[in-house]
Amino acid sequence: MKATPLLMSIVILLLLVWAWFFSVTEAQYYGYNWYSSQSQSLEHIYRVNDALNNIPFVAQHVQPLISFNQSDLLQHAASQDISTGTGIAAFFAFPHDSIVRFLNESITFDAFYQKMRISFVQFLMDKRYTSFNTQPYAHEGNNAIILNSWDFNIVKNIAKKDNLDVLLEQKLSLFQSGFDQLKKFGTYLDFTDINITSQEYQNLWTVFLFKNQQDLSDLWYTLVSRRSRINNDPEYRRYNIKTAFNNIGNVRLIMPNEIFSVTHEYSAYESAPFMRGYATIGATIQLVYGWWICGVATAFYQGVLTNMALAIHKMRAHSIYYKSFYNATIDGTFVSDPWLDATLYMKIVDFKVQNIREYPVVIVLNFDWTPWGNEDAFTLSRSQDKGSFSYIGKTSSHCYQRKVNGELRTSCYNKIQK
Repeated sequence: MKATPLLMSIVILLLLVWAWFFSVTEAQYYGYNWYSSQSQSLEHIYRVNDALNNIPFVAQHVQPLISFNQSDLLQHAASQDISTGTGIAAFFAFPHDSIVRFLNESITFDAFYQKMRISFVQFLMDKRYTSFNTQPYAHEGNNAIILNSWDFNIVKNIAKKDNLDVLLEQKLSLFQSGFDQLKKFGTYLDFTDINITSQEYQNLWTVFLFKNQQDLSDLWYTLVSRRSRINNDPEYRRYNIKTAFNNIGNVRLIMPNEIFSVTHEYSAYESAPFMRGYATIGATIQLVYGWWICGVATAFYQGVLTNMALAIHKMRAHSIYYKSFYNATIDGTFVSDPWLDATLYMKIVDFKVQNIREYPVVIVLNFDWTPWGNEDAFTLSRSQDKGSFSYIGKTSSHCYQRKVNGELRTSCYNKIQK
């Protein structure tokens, strides 16, 4: 028997009524109450369920599902700070539309939390926040971030909580406890901004710029410059380079306008002593404490060479160029022509760079001092910082010229050694 159009319409109508009843019943099971009467008080409109009855940021259900006097709502909202309950003016606010977007984009609470955290970190960067943790791995960063072909990879996430984590855990605790419900019916909810007050901002102290690979990706950080070298130097030179890398922190942030001194950094945070190494002093060869540490300056110079965010502030080449010590692969090109070295001598001769951008630059220095091990130095910042280099040639019998990031540079040597 064929169904008549009238019968089909009735069946469809019954199915729609059943679906509506089921969805409302399920919503009520989760504690969601939808009101359509203007007589319902605003405290009921703000209430989501018994488990979340103190939720400070759920403002209202969407207009098609409720009806109330808009002026009453505005008056009620003006009488108190819905997000903080304090009435204190907000220093920063997570906009309600961002909260909804992050909620919709996140499968888990951890993913939602990460988006909220990075949103605030970006705000801190824009505000020139100066208290980012500049040594995020605290002397345990060797190979925490590694080169991976033409990219980088974080293999050691930062698990330690900072003050921002403590603050956000408090602000988002109800999101965490009710995340599944909010995900299920979040499309029916609107949110007020989540505020962070000036006092809460002042209590942040030190904050991690990033804690994992996703953080750096969301902050638009990418591999900008890189240098790699197979190191089979004498033991004392390998050990001293490794020790200096560790003392700097292996992973180091250079803050906006900061002048980074290699001499200061490898000695100021000294966590392990150096070995004595052979050095040419005048006409004699002597054992000197911490010698060949200039290998750190050369690695650093080559590693930051094509990052235009870092302006060279102070630099000096050696008088003798040792190819076996200074040749390296830079941005994928093996360089054997003299001109890519930098020297140090106590605090008299130094290598310094300055961050001329408005955001931190991440420096990574990896070496475990094993024979024939990779000695890497590379930088992470924004894609617009990527520069270039080219070798021009000899300008005299002992001087060599190159173009780096559009600028001509010349280095002169008394002797070239293999």
